[in-house]
Formats: sequence, C-alpha cells, structure tokens
Amino acid sequence: MRQIQLLDCTLRDGGHITGSYFGEDVIRAIIKNLIQSKIDIIEVGFLQDCEYDINRAMFNSIEEARPILPAKSEGTAFSLMAQADLYDLNKLEDYDGTIDFIRISFHDYDIEEGFEACETVIKKGYKCFVNPINIMGYTDEQLLSFIKRVNEFKPYGFTMVDTFGSMQKQDLMRIYHIIDHNLDKNIRIALHLHENQSLSYSLAQNFIDINSPTRDICIDGSLYGMGRVPGNLCIELILKYMNDNMGASYDIEPVYDAIDEYIMELKRQNPWGYSIAYALSAQHKVHRTYAEYLMGQGRLKTKQINQILSQIAPEHKTRFDRKYIEGLYAAFQNHIIDDGVAISALKEKIGDKRVLILAPGPSINQYADEIAKYAKDEDCVVISANFIWDGLKSDIAFFSNIRRWEAFCDKKGTGLRVVTSNLSEAEGTYDYAVNYSDYAYYKDKIADNCILMLLRLLERLQVKNVAFAGFDGFKSGQNFALSQMEREADHTHDNDLTRDVLGSLKGTMNFTYITPSLYED
Repeated sequence: MRQIQLLDCTLRDGGHITGSYFGEDVIRAIIKNLIQSKIDIIEVGFLQDCEYDINRAMFNSIEEARPILPAKSEGTAFSLMAQADLYDLNKLEDYDGTIDFIRISFHDYDIEEGFEACETVIKKGYKCFVNPINIMGYTDEQLLSFIKRVNEFKPYGFTMVDTFGSMQKQDLMRIYHIIDHNLDKNIRIALHLHENQSLSYSLAQNFIDINSPTRDICIDGSLYGMGRVPGNLCIELILKYMNDNMGASYDIEPVYDAIDEYIMELKRQNPWGYSIAYALSAQHKVHRTYAEYLMGQGRLKTKQINQILSQIAPEHKTRFDRKYIEGLYAAFQNHIIDDGVAISALKEKIGDKRVLILAPGPSINQYADEIAKYAKDEDCVVISANFIWDGLKSDIAFFSNIRRWEAFCDKKGTGLRVVTSNLSEAEGTYDYAVNYSDYAYYKDKIADNCILMLLRLLERLQVKNVAFAGFDGFKSGQNFALSQMEREADHTHDNDLTRDVLGSLKGTMNFTYITPSLYED
C-alpha cells in the first residue's frame, strides 16, 4: 500500500518573502501548530552559509537549528534544504536524530556538484531528497540519464520541482511516467508546485490520481501558499483533500490558527499570489525574475511584457541574466526616429524662459496656490510629466510611459503634446516625438524615469533654470497625487539614481523646488 506524505515548507520557501526572518516566537509557534495538525514533514528552513540569527529560519548547522525545535514531535519529522552552490557541507554534522531529512537543490548547470552533495548527505546518515531545479527544463533523454545516476546512490526521494510554475496536466503525466517507470521502486517521488497559473491544487490532485498504487509519494505545500511570488500549493487545501478523499486524519484547525495568527499579516505586508506577469513567465517557460524585472519598470502594459518575454532565447530562459533582459527592454522601447523638427519646435517654444516641471507627487495638490503663483509671476513654460493636472494648464505635456499616455491622451488641458519614440505608434494624438534612446540612458544604464528623460531633453534644449512641483521622491505609502497612478512596483530604489542625475546636471542647470522634495539637498 502506497504512502502519501505531506511536507510543509512555509519556513523555508516563505523565507523568500521575509528574508527568512519570522522571529523566534513565530517560528516556534508555526512548528507547534504544524505538529498539532499531524503534518508528516516540516521543513524548518535553509541550510546556508550565513550569519546565524535565532529569529531567522536559516542555519549553518543542525546545532543552530536545534533551539527552535520542540522536545517532542509526535510523529512529525523535520527537514532542511540546502542549495549545492550556497552551502559548505563540511559544516553539516553526522545524523543525530534531530533533523531527519536534507533536501538538496541544484541547477542543470551544476548537476555533478548536486549529486556529490546528495551522496555526502546520505553518507552522513540523513534521508535525502534530490530536488533538481526546473524539472520542466530537462528533455526526456536528459531526464532518463539523470534518473540512472540517481538510482546509483538511492536517495529517499526524487522531487519534481516546477520552478517556473509552467507545468500543466500533460507535462505532469509525461514527467511522472518517465520517472515512475525508470526510478528505483524504493525511491519515493515528490512534487513541488508554484502558483503561476493557478494550477497547483489541481495538479496535486492529478498527481495523487495517476500515482502507482505501489509508489510512495510526497507533496509540498505551505501555509496560505506562502512563498516567493506567486507562491506555492496551499497546505490547508491539500490537507483537507487528503482527509476527504484519501482516508487521512490531519487536524486542520491548528493550520487555520497559524494562518490567522501569523501568515495573514505577513501577506498583508508583502503580498504573494497569482499575478498575470508571473503567469506569462510560466507560459514562456522562463525564469520568473525576468517578469519581475519588467514589472518593476512600471512602464509596460501586460501585452508588452508578454511580447518581450516571448523574445527570450532558449539559452537565457532558465538562468536570469540582467544585462540580457535590459538589452531586450531597451531594444523594445527604442524606436529610432528623426526628431530634428521636434527639437527645433521645442527650442522655439521654450527659448530662454524658465521651465516649471509638474510631477505627479501628492504635494502638488497641497501647494496648488504656490505653484499657480510661480507660473503666473515668472516668465516660464509649464511642462507636465506623464500626467495632466487639473490644477494648472501646462504649455507642454511630456509622456514616456505608455500606461500613462493611454490614461491621459484624451484629456484636455495642455498645449503641445510631446512623446518619446517608444510611444510613437500608440493610440492618441500628439504633436511631436523625440528619440527614446537619446534620453533614456545614463552612464550606459537605462534611466527612463520620465522626469530624468525630460531633464536630459531640456539639457539638449539648453534650458538653464528649472523649477519642480510635485517632484516628491519615492517613499513607502502614497506616491502619486492621483490614486489611479499608484502602482504595485516599488520604485524607492530610483531615488539614488535620480540624485545622481540631478548632481550631474548642477553645473548646467539651476534647480528650484516649489514643493518639498527628497532631492532638495
């Protein structure tokens, strides 16, 4: 009769959300609740070369993990995970009954190092799970070769890790049957799913259904699906399924208590869950960090993210390459045009006047009277950046972001409308377009924040005096005067780049701040 185990990886995979910081009391409480639920295996964190902290679910050794474990586990076993290239196994003590399982993960480019780590763990007396990263990236031939090698050192389990969340039912069936027909019958097959396509619960049920009646299996899950965005299989769902359909007797109430007391607040602070951009990364079978990078720009629509992900070459899919995706992003944004007429027209429009830049920070509403007074009393040209403000008509509206352009292109209240060339084929009527590539780079890096691009355009137009309103700087909380402009992307990292660009322009431009700004000093 087959055995079906459930492994909870909240404290390990959830560590991607918290930096592995949960707090000692919370770690202990989560473990206690999971034991009360009669879960089979609790993965209590990472084995990793690190600076030890009792409040963190990351350890250099079993000795460091021991203090957070209860004296009695009532039938529940404990596990730790180590990535082969991030942990020195010389630190790992011989098995002493404290931690039963060590799971070893590794990439397709360091398979031999991963196998050596597995063999070392087994020799030290632990039950070992082999967790190859991105099982979907292996061809059938590669998988057969892999299994043959695994059969030689006979680990406790072999895990199908759907790293990119790209697995569908037919993929699960194909990979499972290859493994089941060729893997030593005494090695159990495990499954670790991600929620990119909202399929993890369905796939877990499929896995149970297709499993051989003589093959032991194990399924990973986490409380409320906690894990690196978009998250994992919800352990509470599969516990209930096992009780209702497989004759299991897990106690689900302690799991609900743990979710209510500890996990809900963590999710409020750092949300995880389904996101269409991560679904796209799964569908294109690429590393999720590519989607994170493109989402983080805050300047692309979903269909554009999809278009860029579709361009990623096979050799770049499984390992994130920042320089490569920056190149794809820049090439996508960069439409070379002849903007000589636009530059001449803007020079004539601005001349030697001062420029007042209207940025969309919340302070613009608080200081509306002061802004209007400056615009009236000074001989200046008003330029709004990536939005149109009802509080003051702008002489020029400058747009570099397609999401903002499509939101405001039909709104009245401006003179000239100027867009960067990446928007030249977008819907809406504009007067002039200027080259994206001429203003989007700073020190050979992409710096396509609208204000920075506008400043570089003004530098080319030889503008000497610039005043800012609503140029608040990014911080936690509300960053925009208009609520519809708020976005999920965290752009606080842009502050340092902005200060650097402003500093580089100080020799040629004089800056005045009409409203408070993080950049004033």
